[in-house]
Parts: sequence; C-alpha cells; structure tokens
Amino acid sequence: MGLRVDLPQDEAKNSTQLLILAVYGHYSRLIRGWSSVADLITLLERLGVPAQATRSAVTRMTRRDLLVPQRRGTVRGYAATAKAQLIFEEGDEVVYAPLKPALLEDGWVIVSFSVPETERDKRYTLRKRLVWLGMGQLDSGLWIAPARVLPAALRWVRRLGLEQYVDAFTAHHEGLGDTTALVRRAWNLEELAASYAKYLHSWSPVLTSIQESEGVTEPGDAFAFYTRALEQWMRFPYLDPGLPAPLLPADWHGEAAQELAHELRELLETMAFEYVASIVGDPAEQ
Repeated sequence: MGLRVDLPQDEAKNSTQLLILAVYGHYSRLIRGWSSVADLITLLERLGVPAQATRSAVTRMTRRDLLVPQRRGTVRGYAATAKAQLIFEEGDEVVYAPLKPALLEDGWVIVSFSVPETERDKRYTLRKRLVWLGMGQLDSGLWIAPARVLPAALRWVRRLGLEQYVDAFTAHHEGLGDTTALVRRAWNLEELAASYAKYLHSWSPVLTSIQESEGVTEPGDAFAFYTRALEQWMRFPYLDPGLPAPLLPADWHGEAAQELAHELRELLETMAFEYVASIVGDPAEQ
C-alpha cells in the first residue's frame, strides 16, 4: 500500500521545467543525458504532470537551449545540452551542500559592472547568475554578498568574458548606516523566510507520515515525493546568500528547512533511483 499523504505541488509557473531538470540532473547516472519521450512522460506523470504539459515544457526548454531532439535508432528522445550539463554540474556542488551562515567579521564582496549595450545578452546573463549566487543588489550595477561568494562570482565573469567591464572588491561595512538596514535594502529576506516556512509547512507532514508508518514501500511513491521535494528545495541554495546569523529575521527557518530536505533525501533517495531504473533501465545491468 502506498503512503497515504498528499503530494505537495509547486505553484511556480516553470515548475514542470524544473522537474525535468531535476530528473535529467539528479538521476544522471541512469538518464545519462538522454531520455526517450515515452520514458520522460511516464516519469513526469508519476509526479502528477500530464503528458501534454510535459511536451509543452520540453518545447520551451529546447528554445532555451536546455534540451535538443535526438533519435536513438527509431526512438524519439531529448538530450541535455552543454548548457544544461553545466547546470547539473553546479547543482551537484550546491543543492545539498551545507549552507552555514557566514561570519560577519569575514566581510563582503562588492561587484560593480557597467556592460555596454552591445553585450546586453551577456549583461542579462551576468545579472541572472549573480542572483543565483545569492548576491543582493544595492544599486544598478552594484551587487553585494558575503565574501565567500567572490570565487564563484569571478568564475562567472570570466566564463562570460566580461572581465574588462567588471570590478570586484572585498570590504567591511564601516557605516554610516546600520548593517541590518543595508542587508534589507539588498535582499528581500521576508520573502525568502516565507518561502522557507512554506517548504517546512508542505514537507514536514510528509516526513512525519513516513516516520510514523513503516516508511515508503513503493518505489514510485519514493520517486514522487523525493523528486518533488528536491525540485522545491533546489532553488534555495542559490537564492539564500548565507548571511551572518545576527542579520537574519527572527522568523528565519533556513537551517530547519535544510535539515528537513536532508532527512527526506536519506529516507527516499535510494528507492527513488530504483523506480527510475525500472523505467529507463540501469546501465550497470546492461
């Protein structure tokens, strides 16, 4: 008998695309960068996504250069692009890495840039990547984060070839205003805190149900719960700057949400992989 608890859904407009990225990326040992259309539809249907919604999301992802149509023999499928593979590689490093609050005494990284209109596509990409590194915007072209973000920020600047337009500094806030007020100006911490609270509200009952029962006995259930939990969790490590604890709101639940995500992973991941292998096959057995 399956676990009797509702599967928390994601209200984000691009949630189906995020689920597809989670399937291709997290189960890469089995997917190996390519999935048949039929297998992808089967997996997404187990996550509550209708076939037509999956097809529409795949079409949008091909336009975004994340997937590319590719036949293997007579079988139609889609392969992850180099752009998508880069996302997967970063995700492996980030999504379940422990995120401890930075130390206030370590200071800040400040990134300033003025990219010309001729490079507007790269400018847009840089802004997007800085957001996903957890950087906050102090002003147009002026971004801030805990100092430990500096290597990742420089890596993206170099990857985009924008070195001549960007300056990066490490600094300490010496005044004249309040550091907490500065942080509130750069980040919408209330919104992020509310998102963490929503994650806890959605997934704590699932964890409790698993712990109070005999656990998840059907691999399909494990896949559904784990992949949905992963998709809803995996944006937090990018958006959370890991600010020093004294600067966080009183109702901050970031560490509790991270602990919940890790507990769900420990309970569900192995069986989730078993389900995916039952659909796409296991390369180790071929």
